[in-house]
Amino acid sequence: MFNIRRSKGNIITKSVTPSLTTGRQLAASILQNIKLKAELESSDVLVQSPVEGTVPSLPVVQTRKAGSNLPTPKVDLQKHLEQNRIEGRIANMTALDAKAKESQVGYNANSRFVIRDPRKPLLPTGAPNARVQTLIGEQNAERMSAGLQPFMDYDSWSDSGEGDSILPNPDVKWVKYVEPVLASATIPVYISKGDYFLMWEVDRCYFLAGQMKMPSILRRSASENVSGLTADNSHVLISVSNATKYRNMTKSEFDSIVSSQPPIADLFRVYIQFCNQDKILMDCSKATTIWSTE
Repeated sequence: MFNIRRSKGNIITKSVTPSLTTGRQLAASILQNIKLKAELESSDVLVQSPVEGTVPSLPVVQTRKAGSNLPTPKVDLQKHLEQNRIEGRIANMTALDAKAKESQVGYNANSRFVIRDPRKPLLPTGAPNARVQTLIGEQNAERMSAGLQPFMDYDSWSDSGEGDSILPNPDVKWVKYVEPVLASATIPVYISKGDYFLMWEVDRCYFLAGQMKMPSILRRSASENVSGLTADNSHVLISVSNATKYRNMTKSEFDSIVSSQPPIADLFRVYIQFCNQDKILMDCSKATTIWSTE
C-alpha cells in the first residue's frame, strides 16, 4: 500500500504495509461501493424540472427504488388518439347542427305559404355526417315542392323509412334485425290425435304442446315396477331428481308412441317431463303430421 503526501512543494511517496485495521476499512469501502452501484442499477431515475432559484443547467434528480409508489410518467397513445377522435366527432356534429338550425330559421310548419331559396335546402339536426345531412336536405326540397312537411331532424327521417334509398343499389333493402331461432335440424312429428309434437334426437325424446315456449324431455322411472303411474303428470316438470331414478325414452318406445298416438293424459301416466337444460328447440313448421287411424 502506498501513502502519497505533499511536503514543502515536493511529493513524497512512501510504501506502507497495510495493517489489519487498514485492510478492514478498505474491504468495507469496497463493499459499500458495490452495494451503492447495485442500488443505482435497480432503481429508476426521474428527472424533474429545475426548482425555482436554482441553476437551470443542474436539474433536480430524484431516485425511485423498485417497488415504490411514485407514479411513472407514461403516455397512453391509444387512449389519446381515441380521445381526439371523439372530440373531433363531437365538433363535427356540433357544426352540422349549427348549419341545420341556420337553415331552419324562418320556417313555420303552420304557415300557409313558405318561401324558400332552392339553393339553400332545409337541413335536419342530429345527422351523423355531412353526406346524410345533404341527402335529407335534397329530399326535403322535393317534399316541400310537393306540399309535404320536411324532416326537421334525423330521427324523423329514419323512422319514416326514407333511409332505404340511402344506398345506390336498388336491390338492397334495410330491414329490422330479428334474432334467429336456433332450432334443431331434426324433423319432429305432430300427433294430430293428441295435438302435440314429439322429436327424437340423440337418444332423447322432446315434447311440445299447447302454449309451451320450450320443449321438455320425456323420461320414465328406471324401475319397471313403478312405470305404470295412475295419475296424470302432464303438469309436472322436474329439474333434478335425487330420490327417484329416471331414464330416457328408447327409440322403440318412441316408435310405439308415434304408432299408437296416445292422448296426453295417457302419455304422462308413464312419462315425466324434465327441463330442457340445453334449450333445444323444434322447427314445428317442418313437422311430419301423423294422422289418426280411427
